[in-house]
Amino acid sequence: MANSETPLSVLLVDDEIEACRNLKSILLEFIDPNINIVGVAHSTAEAEKQLQVHNPDAVFLDIEMPNENAFQFLERVSPIHFEVVFVTAYDEYAIRAFKLNAVDYILKPISISELANAVVKLKERMRYKSLIGAGGNGNNDFSEVSKQITNKAKLNKITLKGNNNVELVSFKDIIYVEAFGKYSKVFFLKNNTVVDILTSYAISDYEELLPNEVFYRIHKSFLINCAHIKQIHKDDTTSLTMNYSITIPVSRRRFSSLLEFLQTKPSFND
Repeated sequence: MANSETPLSVLLVDDEIEACRNLKSILLEFIDPNINIVGVAHSTAEAEKQLQVHNPDAVFLDIEMPNENAFQFLERVSPIHFEVVFVTAYDEYAIRAFKLNAVDYILKPISISELANAVVKLKERMRYKSLIGAGGNGNNDFSEVSKQITNKAKLNKITLKGNNNVELVSFKDIIYVEAFGKYSKVFFLKNNTVVDILTSYAISDYEELLPNEVFYRIHKSFLINCAHIKQIHKDDTTSLTMNYSITIPVSRRRFSSLLEFLQTKPSFND
């Protein structure tokens, strides 16, 4: 596996020959000439063989492939011990599913800045793995994002990735999100107990991703699930009591808008 001194090794997989040439050219000419492109495959069968030979750090994988798509392929070769960056021309619905499932992706036509960001993330993950001795990311649930995209199923779950664990959480089980600088801590129910996970997403990302008919930003540092509100307090300070005896402050300038928001939601007007 790559570390701070070893070039990132990658496998490119796309059934279109020109697409692979283009991606390889951009990676080496505009992103990092030291990236080690160990192979190029134009089918999942060919990709499987090259994975066994080269054991790359990461695979740039086109989603729509002949015979089986990228998700079917990854489920078949699971557990995987490499990072995945999907390359896709999918629609906005699919992009939202990718974001909710914390999957790295770049859009076609390829943007140099998006590709550069993906490579930075990959290098950070490799450094982290080398420090903790992680064996791979075989616990990614690609079947969930595949189902949501293929069937356009209602998006009702989000994948939360911490430093050494991954949680697939229903929206209804998230109580609130708290900002920690550029990171966020998500508090949610697991086996009827409140647990939390620190993720690399900013609170503004969760504000965008979580359904705005239920989640409301009540403070620069807090995004709450309104279904978990028990009481609203307005005295010397404004605050909320949530389920499980959790108290969260409300920004004074957002208090009135919160009340208006709750009044528009029938389920909150009990």
